[in-house]
Order: sequence, then structure tokens, then C-alpha cells
Amino acid sequence: MKKCKVYRDGGMHYIAIAPSEGHAGMRRKPPPEEPIVVVEQPPDPIEEENQTDALPVKEDVSKGSDVEELYQPECSVAENTDDANDIIVTLGKTRISTRSEEFLRWYRESLELKKKDRYSFIASKMAPYFTDKEELHRFLHRKLACRERAKMTKRLRCIRRAALHDMNYFCTFTYDSKKMNEEEFEKKLLNTLSHFASRKGWKYMGTWERGKDTDRLHFHAIMHIPESTMSGELVKKREYDVKKKRMVERIENTFFEKKYGRNTFEFVDGTALTVNTAIEYIVKYLEKDGGRIICSKGLHTFLETDIDNKDIVCRLREGEDKKYILFDDFKVYKDGKELGTISPGVLARAKTVE
Repeated sequence: MKKCKVYRDGGMHYIAIAPSEGHAGMRRKPPPEEPIVVVEQPPDPIEEENQTDALPVKEDVSKGSDVEELYQPECSVAENTDDANDIIVTLGKTRISTRSEEFLRWYRESLELKKKDRYSFIASKMAPYFTDKEELHRFLHRKLACRERAKMTKRLRCIRRAALHDMNYFCTFTYDSKKMNEEEFEKKLLNTLSHFASRKGWKYMGTWERGKDTDRLHFHAIMHIPESTMSGELVKKREYDVKKKRMVERIENTFFEKKYGRNTFEFVDGTALTVNTAIEYIVKYLEKDGGRIICSKGLHTFLETDIDNKDIVCRLREGEDKKYILFDDFKVYKDGKELGTISPGVLARAKTVE
């Protein structure tokens, strides 16, 4: 088979996807959404003083509870007026937005809630932009399904990348305020990782995240560090963890500690820490902050190669002619020339694609 796409399924198996015939055509852009006016309610000093850390959650509207109260405008009856029907509506600042933008805003606000409570919370915030509760429910079910599908697709793509390129470390980098500020840290760290990728063969895939308590910026990455290319030394450090309320051990790199500050290197050994667990961390931060994956150059998802029929074990599923399980030592080809059996060295010379 010519020009197959090969990926690893997160375990030890290589899967080949046979090229499909036909063309799906260009994707049609959805029509632009109707703009809405969003009223930002001014903070109530008394409410702010009594506010707790918990998010306000109404009853579960997904099970047919009374939702009409969500559609009542916030208003108060005027006191000391001649007309008892006078009503004063308290409004804050207004801005132009769309339903999708507001949904995404409240979706990220409610990530820490349970699934049922999240639905109720988002429904209570989105209700003013709908005239009918059934329309609101249809909108939320569609948007939540899309977010879940996008999350699973992103996670699957990250797992395939990490498995194909043999990622072996999960790292966290932060900075010391005495050495640099946040902007310098962000620029210099990515510059260092980029140099290591081009000069030492390092590969990385990660995202930025801010600490929940300190709001300090740090970088989470799953990395492939070839043997004998580690800069600095890995040393064990024992310290008190405030959250866990006990002493814990972590492994720190001396090069990055001296240059930037605190860091952690965890070896992905497949037992205590697996590729899937590391990817879950990264995807969670992407959902939370709406950031993007930062990858080293050439860190693609698939290997493109011809496949010899002798290297095929069987079909992935009975009756499917598109995906095939390959032997662990299948041959890799580039432009019709054999490069050898699959290995890190062969992978570096092979053609990889998204």
C-alpha cells in the first residue's frame, strides 16, 4: 500500500491507515452569529463581602425543573415615588458579544463543577439571551457535545504524537522573580527548548498555565530527551508540600534551576506515570485557559510511508479495510526507498505529517 499514515495507539501497537479515495471538499463556514448585548452587572459590595469560594449553582434544568425564574429581569420597585408602578432597572456596563462567546466564557468558569452542576450554572448565565427555554436546552446540549468531542479529539491527537515520538519526561518549569520577570521567562524558556530541539534532538509538546493560588506562570511539557543529551544533572529534592501537608520528593534539573528557577522532571516509565496521564494534565490546562499546544518543529502526528503486505498483522477491526495493525519491526519507506525498520533514528529521517 502506498502512502499510508502510521500512528501509535498509545500502547505498543503501530496502526496503518490506508489512503482513502475521493475528496470531501472544502468545509463550509457556518453563518455568522447574531450579535447580542451583554450587560455586566456592577459588583455588589455587600454581596462581595459575604461571597464564598463556591460558584452559585441553581437546580438542574436538564431534568425539567422550573426555568422560568431564569428569564426574570433584575429590577426593583422605586420607593418614595408618586407612581407605584415606577420601576428602576439596575444595569451595568454593556458590550457586544455572541451566544457562543458567552457560552465559552461560562464553560471555562465552571470547569471545576460536576457535570450536572455545570449544566445548571451555564443555563442560569445564558438564559437572558434566549426567549424560549427549549431553545436554550438545544443550544447547550449541542455546544457541550461539541466541547466534549473537541476535547477527545485533541487528547487523541496528543497521545498519538507522544507515543510516536517516544516521549519520556513530563516536565514543569517556573521562574524565580529574582532572576527575571514573566515576559523574559516566557521568551527565554521557549528559546532554550527550541535550541535544544535543533542541536540535541529534544522534542517537546506543552502549554502555559497559571498557578491557582499564586497566579504564577509556568510551562507544562511532555518531552523526548535522547540518551546522553541531558543538560545539567537530575537531583532529588525533598521538601514540604503545603497542599498535601507532608514531605514529598521531586527530581529537579540543575541547568534549568540555575537559569530559570524551580522545575520538575518526572520520568514517563509506564507505571507511576504514563503517557496518557501526562497528556490528561496538558489537555486539562488547555480547557481551563483556552491556550494552545506548543510543539517543537516537526512534531507531527503521523508517519507517512509505504507498507509492505508482509508487515501487516491483521485488520484493526473485522470487516474494516482502512486500518491495519503492523508488526513492531515494520519497514519504513521514503520516496520509494527503504530506510530500515522503525526506530528513533529511522523516524528522524522519515516523512511525518499531520
